[in-house]
Amino acid sequence: MGPHKVTVLFAGQQIPKSPFEVNVDKALGDASKVTMKGPGIEPVGNIANKPTYFDIFTAGAGTGDVTAMVRDPQGRQNSVEAMMEDKGDNVYRCTYRPVLPGPHTIAVTFGGVGVPRSPLTVDVGPACMPSACRATGRGLQPSGLRVKQVGDFKVDTRNAGSGDLKVFIKGPKGAEEPLKLLSSQNGVFLYEYYPTSPGRYCVSITWGGQHIPKSPFDVAVGQEAGPQQIRAWGPGLEGGIVGKPATFVVESIGPDAGVLGFAIEGPSQAKIECEDQNDGSCDVRYWPTEPGEYAIRVTCDEEDIELSPFMAYIVPDNNTNHPEKVQAHGLGLEKTGCLVNQPAEFTVNAEDAGKGPLKITAQDAEGLPVEVKVRSKGDGLYRCSYTPASSLKHTVSISWGGVSIANSPFRVNVGRGSHPSLVKVFGPGVEDGLKANEPTHFTVDCSGAGDGDVSVGIKCDANMISEREADVDFDIISNANDTFTVKYVPPAAGRLTVKVLFTDKEVPLSPFVVKVNPSHDASKVKVEGPGVARSGVESGKPTHFTVLTKGAGKAPLDVSFSSKVKDFDIIDNYDYSQTVKYTPLQQGEMKVIVTFGGDAIPKSPFTVGVAAPLEIGRVSVDNLDARVEVNQEQEFLVDTKGAGGQGHLEVEVLSPRQRVVPCDVQPQAGQVDVSVVRYTPTEEGVHAVNVSYDGHPVPGSPFPVEASLPPDPTKVKAFGPGLEGGLVGNPAEFTIDTTGAGTGGLGLTVEGPTEAKIECSDNGDGTCSVSYLPTEPGEYLVNILFENVHVPGSPFRADIQMPFDPSKVVASGSGLKRAKVGETSVVNVDCTRAGPGELSLEAALDSPSSGSTPSGRKAKTEIISNNDGTFTVTYVPMTAGMYTLLLKYGGKTVPGFPAKVTADPGS
Repeated sequence: MGPHKVTVLFAGQQIPKSPFEVNVDKALGDASKVTMKGPGIEPVGNIANKPTYFDIFTAGAGTGDVTAMVRDPQGRQNSVEAMMEDKGDNVYRCTYRPVLPGPHTIAVTFGGVGVPRSPLTVDVGPACMPSACRATGRGLQPSGLRVKQVGDFKVDTRNAGSGDLKVFIKGPKGAEEPLKLLSSQNGVFLYEYYPTSPGRYCVSITWGGQHIPKSPFDVAVGQEAGPQQIRAWGPGLEGGIVGKPATFVVESIGPDAGVLGFAIEGPSQAKIECEDQNDGSCDVRYWPTEPGEYAIRVTCDEEDIELSPFMAYIVPDNNTNHPEKVQAHGLGLEKTGCLVNQPAEFTVNAEDAGKGPLKITAQDAEGLPVEVKVRSKGDGLYRCSYTPASSLKHTVSISWGGVSIANSPFRVNVGRGSHPSLVKVFGPGVEDGLKANEPTHFTVDCSGAGDGDVSVGIKCDANMISEREADVDFDIISNANDTFTVKYVPPAAGRLTVKVLFTDKEVPLSPFVVKVNPSHDASKVKVEGPGVARSGVESGKPTHFTVLTKGAGKAPLDVSFSSKVKDFDIIDNYDYSQTVKYTPLQQGEMKVIVTFGGDAIPKSPFTVGVAAPLEIGRVSVDNLDARVEVNQEQEFLVDTKGAGGQGHLEVEVLSPRQRVVPCDVQPQAGQVDVSVVRYTPTEEGVHAVNVSYDGHPVPGSPFPVEASLPPDPTKVKAFGPGLEGGLVGNPAEFTIDTTGAGTGGLGLTVEGPTEAKIECSDNGDGTCSVSYLPTEPGEYLVNILFENVHVPGSPFRADIQMPFDPSKVVASGSGLKRAKVGETSVVNVDCTRAGPGELSLEAALDSPSSGSTPSGRKAKTEIISNNDGTFTVTYVPMTAGMYTLLLKYGGKTVPGFPAKVTADPGS
């Protein structure tokens, strides 16, 4: 290569201009054999301000210079420098650093000729800017999140260019915690995690391999929330508008609320105001000055309450809403006047206040939500109501466009009303039978009577303690459950009058007239119970009886026995009764002597027959059949020999419907310890035979006995629409009732144009539900047999028709092609597969041949049924011209219609 001299001689001498000077260049290469590879020529994946490269391979392409040029999105060739490096072995590396995002054009030449794929376009993405990423949410707050609460947050990468987002959470033990990606739309990613143990969690968020601002986030997860002393709620904890107050309510739970604290964290500082309502609650307002997400912390004794911090999203003020113009008024918002279980109504007027929306929430003092019904009356007027279910303070929060209106939240003290008719008075102090000089009492129950004062007055009749009526002293004790206990002592025998008033009105049954008896009267003592019964007492078995001394005054009770007993005890029940317990030790007749104050009470002494000890296992039931026939008398034996006790044998037979079946129990002739039981079952099913001895079930009782009827096909009933007809493709259903028909086999067949699939299910109550599926129209025979005998009405004839489908109607005939004036044109219509419906034809003149006849005139039509699902339809045009035929079936236009037919003039 380089300059050369060429000498040309002729006859040994140089010709003119010889020697010639020639510059020899390199041999030209083959650019088509050059290849390229590398990230710098990939269509996507390159980022502005980040160097990239690609390699050029010239092996086998010969000799040539390699050049590369990069043109930026603005068409400039000198803004991006392409640096070429010879890597050896016919490999060249081109490195460049794009400055701007957007499409870049890369041109590569070899020996001055473009190589394959050149020029090519590379779409350069924006520069990765982790500092432009924003991550917000409760799950990233330094504190407040608790175990088993959802920690949610979002990452906004919309202004951060291109990059890969990676989120990693490390738990208290250093292990990676599960993280769930909820959604990712337009560069905004929503995540949540669920901490299961308390401690420090570290949330790392990187964009393009670099941490975003504030990452990693340290989150201190606390223990599960215990009993709460503070509750917070309201629109200001959910969102708001820049420059407008965001309001929420804080309420104390219980008597000791602790020290309350508030903090607002967000894009800007926010002024906070707290207004104590002096009812255990306060209204809190803060004024955000910048849009964005704010964390509202509510603390009690420097600890976040449950669900704190609350995350509120503040939006810019677009001046479309004016919550200050919204007015709310009505009884349902007044401090007093609302009653429990009665609708509380109010009105919200949002005229000229913008589009809202209106949001109303209500809670009672226990934090239970109360449903508020809102009805829009138009023009920004809303009728609202709620029904308080408890007589507690209710708080109603009203917001418009996310901002509380004036005077919201409203506090309403719900009253119970006053209902004297619901006051209950009960107890011995208002009943007859009192004893003179013995303390007594009664109860006044106002728990369901609402609000009001109770007053009581007790007077004794004249001549009881003086010549005139006299007041009786009493004590009234207020209990914690809206009840009152009134205690007094009747001063003497006679009559007392007790008055009870509620809100100055007498309660039901007041005044009470009470009779006071003398202090002691043995004739009024009563005794009841098994321990003094003539029979029923067993030797060695504890028994008891009760001595009722109400109205008999105060006196000592004494009980003695004529035979030996043990475990004798008298227990005072403190209700004017005493329980006497004892265990007899000897079989035979025994006297029980009862005295009150030394005086024998009525019917004392009591004669008690003490029986031998009961041995229930000695009772046996014989000849009881487990399977019997309905309406056939049954008989079995009960042997009580050696069973002791009182000898009370009871037999009860219950039908399957728990009805008592009459039974007869008689001693067997010649055997005093054996009884014959007879009964006749009248219905089929399992009967329960209960046999008890002295009130105790004998071994094996209750005994199951199944009664069945002989098969009787005449008592089988079949009914339902499927026995009369149906539609093709729809199950035809009917029911078979075998109740009362006995036990037997059931047979079902369906005969018709095609085979129909049958399904039968036992309902478990003597009935069966049956359905069959017809696939062709026509008459079907439904055969129902019981014990191979047709049941009444079988076989049933069912008419199956096609389901209504006007699209299956087929029309044909010459009347669809041409017509002639005055002559009958015929159209044949086949509706056999279209189901039931009414056929109609209308033939209207569109354009008459002569101008004298107006359009719209209709031809006379007639429809004749062929009684086989087909019809012959005729029409007679009276005027020549174009007619529109409209054929309808069941009110629906059939396929091919409306149709146009020309009517020619008559002959």
